[in-house]
Amino acid sequence: MLRGIRSPWSAVHDGVARNGRTVLLLFAACLLAGSLRSTQLEDFPPVPQLPAAGWPLAESAEPFARALIARISPDRLDTVTTANPEMLPAVLRNLGTALLSRDPALQAGVRTYATSLVRIHAKRIPSRFSEDDLHSLVTLQVIDPLRYGEDEEFRRVVDTILPQSLDSSLPEALRRADLNELNRVAPIAFDAAEALSLNAGLVGRSSAGRFVNFGNAHATIGTKGTEVIEASIFSINSRFAAADEARRFLSAVRASAPKRRIIVIGDTVMRASLTADLIRLRIDFIDNFSRPLTLWPRDPFFVARASDGQVVFVNRPNLQPGREEDANMVRVLLQGLPKTLDTQWKSARWTSGTTPFHNGQVLLTPQAAWISIHSLEPRVLELLGRNDVPTAEFQSAQGIASYINAVRRAADELAALVGRPVRFVHDLPGTRPLGAESELMATLGGGAGFDLDSVITLLPKQDGSLDALIGDLSLGAELGAGAPGDDWQAFQKTYGLTGDEKSVRTAVVPFQRSDAAAGLQRFLDRCAKALSANGVHVRRLPLLMVPSSLLQAGEERMDNPHFLVTWNNVVLERGAADHAEGFASGLPSGDQAARIAFKASGYGLALFPPLPRSVVLNGGYRCASNEVRAVSQ
Repeated sequence: MLRGIRSPWSAVHDGVARNGRTVLLLFAACLLAGSLRSTQLEDFPPVPQLPAAGWPLAESAEPFARALIARISPDRLDTVTTANPEMLPAVLRNLGTALLSRDPALQAGVRTYATSLVRIHAKRIPSRFSEDDLHSLVTLQVIDPLRYGEDEEFRRVVDTILPQSLDSSLPEALRRADLNELNRVAPIAFDAAEALSLNAGLVGRSSAGRFVNFGNAHATIGTKGTEVIEASIFSINSRFAAADEARRFLSAVRASAPKRRIIVIGDTVMRASLTADLIRLRIDFIDNFSRPLTLWPRDPFFVARASDGQVVFVNRPNLQPGREEDANMVRVLLQGLPKTLDTQWKSARWTSGTTPFHNGQVLLTPQAAWISIHSLEPRVLELLGRNDVPTAEFQSAQGIASYINAVRRAADELAALVGRPVRFVHDLPGTRPLGAESELMATLGGGAGFDLDSVITLLPKQDGSLDALIGDLSLGAELGAGAPGDDWQAFQKTYGLTGDEKSVRTAVVPFQRSDAAAGLQRFLDRCAKALSANGVHVRRLPLLMVPSSLLQAGEERMDNPHFLVTWNNVVLERGAADHAEGFASGLPSGDQAARIAFKASGYGLALFPPLPRSVVLNGGYRCASNEVRAVSQ
């Protein structure tokens, strides 16, 4: 999950700090002064002074709003405030209070007046607009930026008129810049943003109109998880990836899969940087209009199909803290989905799942969905009415039984959602003596906080059997100790680590014996033993845990002390030749060891230049992609 998400409209304050000439600075200065410093104009109603704290009072704001609407047309108000910008903050703040009036007639009048004001102002903005022009437009749209960010009732009311504020006849550059700015600095509620983008002619369809209740979707996961990939879906934003990194990565994917549709959900900056590449690589680019989406489309939704083959995207119902906006990734996808794909997918729809899930914690195979105890944690905590895993209670038989009963119930719910049996990659407590059961729970706890697909890969074979490649930190330590200096130099460069190759090696290799690494290793050893006992052929694969202290100063670390460099986080595809695809690690000798291990299980391994931020933030290639696969025959 991402940390450090800023409060709404914090970027507005940044904008004020960056540009002393903006209307927002005048706005802020007026707020601080608490009074209006303007010359009263003929016929202009006296503007109530702003209070030192809080919002203008209704008893003064409402009479002012009535008089303003009666005496001054929106056209004239825009002319007056453009010539006297210091007037605008107090005028808008009082209008904002009147917008919440209990007088329906006044509230309706303010709605119409405010909408007319912003539309008139927008038409007067020059085609070559400035940042100041953009800020003034956004200010008029939300009426009172500070209140919009802090007052939920005010925000809801403004969102009902915001969609009418942009005319589709305005220059496209202005419309796009405005929507990007509103999404970037607030962001505004998705439904309001979608309605605004539709009215402004910026998206092709409404995602709200494509929603269907899960029960009415009649959608199932028909895929075995290995079919031919019709389309790969990536989310690549300038917030998380440099253009050169994206270019190298996408070029490699296209070279590996010449016929596949490649869809990139990205922001305006990334689109502008890759314009020529998008054409050259035949990439369908869908603009997210600066919605704060992450790099990881795997986690928030899975792809299902209705009985007629229609694609149905199933959203996880549980929002991931710090990544709440990812719940809208599917909606952004549907807004901008190319007509050819939308037709091919029979007017794709979306729905919400019936139980919490996290696709990075679920490994689909033809016969089952494989999970760990951690895959079910959100639902288990719901069932128990707890906020945290009650580890202290795992010293009692009752505490363990209560938790495991909830685990089994959650597993049954997940099985119903994904349409296949759920199996665990490890054993569960059952009939052992209490000491052994408590020890097992402690061992399983070592896997907490790690996505299952980052440490275990299940490879279906032609005869119906499974091979499991399981990460091994001791093999990672051996690999690191024996890797040549050039490898470590490449590793250091890939992730921008501090120090030279020698100091990086010196920090990373011993870290595989840290407490966190030891706990994860015990968990993985237990999984290997359990899978082997269940007839799965197990091989071990190097795994590296890298201390976050090696990252450059100021690098976002998600508050995690480490990140994984793994060869497990891959996507499978079977056909004429079975293969897996993933990120190259930056450590060439590790890539070669992984290729050998996959080959021994009958799979080729294609490794693409990584998106380093995905790895540093504990993602990987499988996390950074989602797929629509061909229908199984």
